[in-house]
Amino acid sequence: MLRHLCSCLFVSVFATGCFVGTDDTVDYAPVGTLVVDWTVDGTKDRAACRDFGVDTVDIVVRTRSGAFVDEIHPVCERFEAALDLVPGRYVVEAVLQDIDGNDLSTPVETSERVYDLETTVSAVDFPADSLL
Repeated sequence: MLRHLCSCLFVSVFATGCFVGTDDTVDYAPVGTLVVDWTVDGTKDRAACRDFGVDTVDIVVRTRSGAFVDEIHPVCERFEAALDLVPGRYVVEAVLQDIDGNDLSTPVETSERVYDLETTVSAVDFPADSLL
């Protein structure tokens, strides 16, 4: 009797048509990578960050029309940070900040184009005269 009940349950579960599958119509969101690569007074020496009291780099990415896209705060001593973005044109603004989030430099702005499945590098330098 128990065997018959288990067989019926097994057949009823699989007879309902329940199955797991994949959907091949998933929308593809193209992505490119923007790498912001910075130097402090022309160098990637970690001592430069410490000498100027820099803790992080505030990086803001906007569309060319000014719409906010993303903001990150990588540690200064990394000297680069990557963001995955939809292909298009962007404005990147970077500012050096101290440990309390206070600006230590004037903003440096670049304009970049990100392409699908490619890496775009935005080179930024904070010369000594840009430091506040």
